[in-house]
Amino acid sequence: MIRRSWERKRAPALLLAWVTAVAGLFAWTASPVQAAEAQLTFTMTSLTVSGYGAKDTVTLEGSLTNTGSVDAYGVQVILWRSRDPIESLSTLRLANGNNILGQRLPISADHYLVVTTSTGAFVPGQTSQVTLRATIADLGFDTRGAAFAFGADAIAAASPTGDYRTAGQLRTYVPIPGKHKVPVTSIVLLSAPPTKLVDNLFRNDSLREELTGRLSTLLDAAARPGMSWLIDPALLDEVRDMADGYQVQTDDGAKPGTGQGAASQWLERFEDLDRTAGGRTLFANPDLTGARLAGDNLVVSRAEQAADAVTGLDDLPVVAVPAGGALSAATDAFLADSGVDAVIARNAVRAGALQSGSGETPLVLAASAAVPGNADEANNLRTQFALATTVIARSGGEVRLLTSASDLEQDDAATTAWMVRRPLDDLLASTPSVRRVSFVSTKPGRLTQAQFESLGRLESDFTAHAELAPDSSLSDQSDAAVTRGAASAWVGDSRGFDEQLEGMNELVGMPELGKSVGLDASARFVMSSRANQFPVTVTNNLDEPIRVKVMVRSNNPQRLRVPPSDLVTVQPNQSVTVNIRPEATSNGVVTAAAYAATESGRRVTPDIAITIEVTDLGVVAWIIVGASALVLVGATAWRIRQVRRRTASEQTAESSA
Repeated sequence: MIRRSWERKRAPALLLAWVTAVAGLFAWTASPVQAAEAQLTFTMTSLTVSGYGAKDTVTLEGSLTNTGSVDAYGVQVILWRSRDPIESLSTLRLANGNNILGQRLPISADHYLVVTTSTGAFVPGQTSQVTLRATIADLGFDTRGAAFAFGADAIAAASPTGDYRTAGQLRTYVPIPGKHKVPVTSIVLLSAPPTKLVDNLFRNDSLREELTGRLSTLLDAAARPGMSWLIDPALLDEVRDMADGYQVQTDDGAKPGTGQGAASQWLERFEDLDRTAGGRTLFANPDLTGARLAGDNLVVSRAEQAADAVTGLDDLPVVAVPAGGALSAATDAFLADSGVDAVIARNAVRAGALQSGSGETPLVLAASAAVPGNADEANNLRTQFALATTVIARSGGEVRLLTSASDLEQDDAATTAWMVRRPLDDLLASTPSVRRVSFVSTKPGRLTQAQFESLGRLESDFTAHAELAPDSSLSDQSDAAVTRGAASAWVGDSRGFDEQLEGMNELVGMPELGKSVGLDASARFVMSSRANQFPVTVTNNLDEPIRVKVMVRSNNPQRLRVPPSDLVTVQPNQSVTVNIRPEATSNGVVTAAAYAATESGRRVTPDIAITIEVTDLGVVAWIIVGASALVLVGATAWRIRQVRRRTASEQTAESSA
């Protein structure tokens, strides 16, 4: 009975287990598997426009590559365009993020290409050349002085029976110029990260490579007809200094530089430039935004003081170049009454080469927006973007700031028959195309608050060095050195900033200079009166005379104070002994610390410990002598008085008799 009962119960249990297992298997096999999608990349190799009439043709050439991991089937490429004209920088910026609506062109022999059929595999890594064309009328580009979004879509399926999807796309721009040529001012910026520390001494020799490489290429471009240029006075100062011989700082001193010949040749070529096409920047192109936020209100005046020492630039207009070409209304206002003629901004809201600042701020040169993408992106895409920014500018014109060989290539590629070169001097003399400039909000890189505080300490060290070594010429180079430390070149290059600052600190930093000034004194003094004097020796191991005084800090100033010594001049590699004069008010032992300082009290050397013991024995002796004298005088006076009284009594008695 029991066995039969178990068998009856076992049958439904086995059936249930079987159903569960089958259901689980079905659920597992029925789960959808995400098949890999086809991925295609269309790289444009050329885009040519035969003209701008309705029957003129736009021809797009490129290569289509399967950059995915699966075969693609039924691969097709078809032209795409948007008929909405782009007539402002704001619209262009949105379009560059692909935030623009468009349509594929109707299928025709020129607009459409079948790369493989639905059964033909386009395998990973395979490439096919593509040429498509359409007329201006086909594209619907009927607005002059505007840019239009243009490109192509690549369509494919991941299997012979799969759904067709957009597997890749290309987006670029076709400019349609207006009736009048667009004036373009291409400005070559001759500038480099600072390497000079002070006259005849450089941090490293990297400028030599710049002069024979990038700066040589830029100088050639600046000499071309129609080109304009800006020279950084700090660069010109460095090249001139190199040309007559210089030293390079090392860990154990300095060694001769190797760029004298390169500097001389570059300098000769620079002197041949057309002065009417040129201008100058602020000395070392300081980070204006960082200075404003750090509260450094002297950054421009300091740069101009440094530039005044660079001869031959007085006739050139001054154009400020903020870090990254990013400007804000606050930084624009920061430059009010600065003496700057113009400032370059890549982030102006509206197109137009010359725009008015607000109030007393300088003119704004609205440079073309930075070309998007990276160095790996095809240059022709960057060229079409540059052409789009230019055509939008129309009669207001455009400014292009060129700082590298890549920029020069881009400028050449984006120069066409519907443009005309306009020199910098003509641009600055023209009427602003925009009466009140406004800016796209950006957060540009900048030097930090801590870095500007370091520069503040460097400037303070220069002031102290002028007191320490009044005959030194280093104090006259403070403005140049501090401004080089604030250069825009250090934005994003903290290592370069640190090296420049460390090089200067070795020359004028008080902690470093203090290592070459010695102070020597006895470790213990004994005072036997309320005021004594003791000798302290100051040794100067520097290469120039110094002027110092000895200061002593007492740990118990109520008992003992020590006034500063007289100022003394110590010649190079010489020693001078000065006297300190402690003043005591009571006996006891006092610990003090002595150090050498400048006239204003700025510390030069570390402390040396001195113990001063005050016994004051001489004073006690004189008190005893004084008290004895008083007793003697009093006793004598009393005796004399007694004698006089006795004599007077005797005389009175004799008279009575």
